[in-house]
Amino acid sequence: MRAGYGGSAAGWWRGGMRVGLGLALVAMVGSVYAAEERDEPREVVHLSPRVRELPPSEAVPTIERQTVAPFLNEYRLIDSRATLDDTPYVVAGEEGHQLIGSGDRFYVRAGEDAARSRDVRRVIYRPGTIYHDPDSDALLGFELRAVGEARWVKREGDLDVFEVREARQEIRPGDRLLPYREEPLSLTFSPHVPDRAVDGEILGVPEGVNYVGRHTIVTLDLGRRNGITPGAVLALDASPAQVSDPLEGDTLHLAGEPGGMAMVFESFERVSYALVMEASRPLEVGDGVSTPERGVLTSFEAR
Repeated sequence: MRAGYGGSAAGWWRGGMRVGLGLALVAMVGSVYAAEERDEPREVVHLSPRVRELPPSEAVPTIERQTVAPFLNEYRLIDSRATLDDTPYVVAGEEGHQLIGSGDRFYVRAGEDAARSRDVRRVIYRPGTIYHDPDSDALLGFELRAVGEARWVKREGDLDVFEVREARQEIRPGDRLLPYREEPLSLTFSPHVPDRAVDGEILGVPEGVNYVGRHTIVTLDLGRRNGITPGAVLALDASPAQVSDPLEGDTLHLAGEPGGMAMVFESFERVSYALVMEASRPLEVGDGVSTPERGVLTSFEAR
């Protein structure tokens, strides 16, 4: 063995490897230079920024299903007194009990349709807020809130017997029963601006608070008769402030300030439910709702 290679077989092998790798590297570099010297035409691609447009079917939904899904059976809205009067209602518990809890049976006056819908899952609702038009005081609808769930047991004479599956509150005579909505809404709609100008206000907040922020669900005094359908994007404006002129003494109305944006996810004839998507300032019941500029859709669809 030569001392130049470490004086051993292992040293000789390592030296040979260094020489081999060096020759391979020289060969690779030579081939690269040779390729660069070839006079071959190359395709030149010019890149420039551009806007990528997506069809509505590919737009990202702006309302996630889990955001409003619990609300869909928690609240219901009945448009008219006649419709509410036709809704099945609790008469009494067994032995005439007035307070009914989980596992108890109770009697329901359900009308002629009961026999055809006995296997339907029922939600028990209690009538709550009654909405009226802020200007004309006309009836807009009755809001119902869920207090429990029940299953049909049997028919006894003119009444149906149900059993409480779940009770969030004590169930009372006069509470209403409606079918559970398995897939009540499609939440993959594309946002759109109403085709015509609308002018309304926030009627209320189903959760019972007065102040409105981002991701709050609100009730609006606009519905299908106003051209409002699910997906409608609306501007929210703080109500005009009233001030007294310090010299003249008369009352002046200051312009309302932009407050945010909301998207309707369920609409009825005269009322709609919407989710507040943006809130740049505190809002409250009574603040205005209007048609936004069409350019607002750019920010919604880009999310």
